[in-house]
Amino acid sequence: MSDAQGTLADTLKRESRDALSAGDRYLALLAIVLLGYALMGKGFAYLGFPPLYVGEMAFLTGIVVFLRIGAYVGTLATLPALLLAALMALVLARTLPFVGLYGFDSLRDSAIIIYGGFAFIVISLLLEDARRINVMLRYYRIMLASFPAMLVGLLLAKYWGNDIPRLYGPVPIVDIGPSAVGTHLAGGMVFALIGYRKVSFFWIVVWFAMLVLVSATNRGATLAVIVPVTIAMLALGRYRLMLATVVVTVGVFAALLALESTFGAYEEARGGSWERPVSAHQIVENAKSIIGQSGEQTEGTKLWRLNWWDVIINDTIYGPNFWTGRGFGINLADADGFFEGSIGGRDPRPPTRSPHNAHMTLLARAGVPGLVLWALVLVSWFGMLMRAILTARARGHKQWADLFLFIGCYAAAILINATFDVVLEGPMQGIWFWCLFGFGVGSVMIYRAQPFNGFRWYTGF
Repeated sequence: MSDAQGTLADTLKRESRDALSAGDRYLALLAIVLLGYALMGKGFAYLGFPPLYVGEMAFLTGIVVFLRIGAYVGTLATLPALLLAALMALVLARTLPFVGLYGFDSLRDSAIIIYGGFAFIVISLLLEDARRINVMLRYYRIMLASFPAMLVGLLLAKYWGNDIPRLYGPVPIVDIGPSAVGTHLAGGMVFALIGYRKVSFFWIVVWFAMLVLVSATNRGATLAVIVPVTIAMLALGRYRLMLATVVVTVGVFAALLALESTFGAYEEARGGSWERPVSAHQIVENAKSIIGQSGEQTEGTKLWRLNWWDVIINDTIYGPNFWTGRGFGINLADADGFFEGSIGGRDPRPPTRSPHNAHMTLLARAGVPGLVLWALVLVSWFGMLMRAILTARARGHKQWADLFLFIGCYAAAILINATFDVVLEGPMQGIWFWCLFGFGVGSVMIYRAQPFNGFRWYTGF
């Protein structure tokens, strides 16, 4: 080889190493951002310089990495990715005309789908180097180790929230709620069930302690924990463990309920859901509200949602905004007449902009076409994961099947939560969801590309 050829080869190798290290550095940055959202909540989300907060900074940096990798066609090689790109285009079309009228509010409202750009960033990172699957799983092991800190943050936010300093923005520096914690409880438990990390008895105690806090204060987050974990246990064949867990939990809960009935009196919360007491009676009230009628406070929050959703359905499916929705930027609470305080009118906080349901948010803002595209995105993505799970199991590739199960259950937890709360509209869970979406697409693409005559799992996580 000539000197010129040798120099060219060295240059190409050096550029390849530089590009790879740039992707690795960004992946580490993204992991830090996700961990910050999980442990600090809104307090972490307000880090930055308005309107460029930490999530927007991570998004813009990710776009630069995506452009540098250059896997434009590859990231669109699956049906879920194509449908997501179409939905993002529709949302932009219903956002840009309103920027002049509503300003930054339009861009903020569109984030529910535009954060889907994180999915394409993650897909490109995996297509550039499939070994990053291992890196992502190793990073998540750190996430599980931080659960005790998450419990401390949850207790601080509930009982001493007014004493936490406000360094950035209008919220305390640590401001995590049961909504986000519930989704991470589901993901963490599924991760442990499939054997990606052995957990200690102390970790299990911490997990159940957070579950108690979540169950007493947020019904949607409770379902976001129970449903995915149950699905994972059934899929993994952990029937004995599931039965033993149910028996022990019911026994302990019945004992606590008897003690409370004997030595205390249940008082219904006067404020929002975060004001609900952590007690067995409150958990019973929440459960009754899910399946039927309950107390005034829990029923009030449920009826508040249902009434607002009826207004949105009448305005779109049966009304004048069938095809277009109301666009991104308008305050839906003001437009629909739900502006008297927060839920139930007894919380002094300003009213939310969204109807505590991501699907209704998209219906209201992007009309029926937006809702249909959103449904197709979800159905195609979960269908792709389900097919990959069945294929991997048929071929005896258990670790791949478990990986897809973990990703699917984690994303399902966020979606269940998003059906009852403002979740995908914000970065704390919205960025988590779209990163999981991209992780699922990229992992399935890598699995499909494996030469099955010499198949191997990417070990090392």
